[in-house]
Amino acid sequence: MNYAEALKLLRSFPIEKGHDWDRHCIQVGEIAYRLALALKDFIPIDPEKVRLMGLVHDFGRSVTQCPFAHSYEGYKLMKALGEDELARICACHSNGTYRPEDIEAYGLKPEDFFVRTIEEKLVFIADNLEDHGSVVRQDKRLADVISRYEKKNPEFLPILQSKFREFQAFDDEIRALCHKGVYEILGI
Repeated sequence: MNYAEALKLLRSFPIEKGHDWDRHCIQVGEIAYRLALALKDFIPIDPEKVRLMGLVHDFGRSVTQCPFAHSYEGYKLMKALGEDELARICACHSNGTYRPEDIEAYGLKPEDFFVRTIEEKLVFIADNLEDHGSVVRQDKRLADVISRYEKKNPEFLPILQSKFREFQAFDDEIRALCHKGVYEILGI
């Protein structure tokens, strides 16, 4: 699947009034792409592939807005399309966000929900910075997400709070590669 095909697929999904996850997918792809461009002179990386991964990361939201289940649903969708690598980014983009009681039904293991590659880490970072059309610092983005989930999914809060440490570790890794942190690269 290429970017144009994935964008066409995204536009085929019904989007509930008041939801903007489709725009979020496009923006996460663009942010991840910008980060990949900054790294391409230092490591072998395909910015277009990273952009595509960012675009599809939340395609499971076409089925559910659940913070856990959307990852599984995106995984299933991409697997059904024969897109194993894109299925993986759907499962792992939130880096460790899963419920043990759910994974067996999807044929997955806990390790399937953790980012491994630099491309996957860039999508995780981009997902942590995109906020309703703006690129913002992670603390602002997570504060917004925490406020949305604190009442309806309180079990999700410790997972969200763990994202601060994960983001910092990945930012440190990027800084070691290109001598700039994520905020410097993106100018925020």
